[in-house]
Amino acid sequence: MWISDIDAFARQYGISLNQAQYLKCTGEHLVAHSEGGSGKLKNIVAACRFCNEKRHKRKTPPDPQAYSALVERRLQKGRWNSHLLDLERQSENRLPVW
Repeated sequence: MWISDIDAFARQYGISLNQAQYLKCTGEHLVAHSEGGSGKLKNIVAACRFCNEKRHKRKTPPDPQAYSALVERRLQKGRWNSHLLDLERQSENRLPVW
């Protein structure tokens, strides 16, 4: 993830600026404000823009523990966010559904 220099990040990983946009570091609320979550630090973790947006757009968003387990499983398989690095092949800039 990157915070302030998208150009350097894209160059470092050999990806386009479009691809890098999805990997910007954001603050993810573990429990959304709409579900009673607070803005306190214990309720916020770092997440890429893609994950931050997609988690809460799901029909039934996973709770923080289930989402953490999902992240761990994908990391162990070496597959976390690898789909974002191949966005160019996707038609109409649509992102894949998990």
